[in-house]
Amino acid sequence: MPLFMDPLDLWLDVLGTTLLATAYWLYLNFASKASSAVKLAFNKAFGYFYIALGVYALASGLWATATWPFPSSYNLIFSDAWPIFGVALILLGLTSNRIGVEALGEDGLYYLRGALVGVAALSLAPFVYSFDIWKYGLTNEPPLAGLLFFAVGLAGLLSPLLTFKKAARGVAYLLMLLLVIGGLISLFIGVSAIFAHTAAWKAWAPWYGAH
Repeated sequence: MPLFMDPLDLWLDVLGTTLLATAYWLYLNFASKASSAVKLAFNKAFGYFYIALGVYALASGLWATATWPFPSSYNLIFSDAWPIFGVALILLGLTSNRIGVEALGEDGLYYLRGALVGVAALSLAPFVYSFDIWKYGLTNEPPLAGLLFFAVGLAGLLSPLLTFKKAARGVAYLLMLLLVIGGLISLFIGVSAIFAHTAAWKAWAPWYGAH
């Protein structure tokens, strides 16, 4: 019996919605015809969302890494990956809050590239975890769970290509596809887990009894 397993369904739901929101961020900044003013305003507000969620993911992920709430190897692929996601969100939040992508000058372009290189470095772990999940058949849905980690990891690894203007639009559409796939899988598994965990814990009562 794990120490406490319920955070996982919440994490998956939050991950799913964040991936879909990030796909929209990519569309707005790299594929849409929205004005620079609109992009600047959205990026600043959305940056605060990234930072706040990143702090939560980092704190809860470090807690999970220290306490091992999930059984066996699941701690390696979930508890260890979640704080990395938090760091990546904080990095993206600080970047999004500071710049408007369309209006980037040369200095701003390198600022964005530096942030995305950092995201790419962090993305290697979930990318490798995808093959780990497939190899050992982890979770109740190994093909989907592996594809989730693969899509998120690959999107992060390819993200620095957004800073090359000639390729930015095409890369943005590719990354949007990967994030939408990852987001939908994460929501499917996460919502399913809510009902499964609720049913599994329905009869549980604390040591002092139920009231």
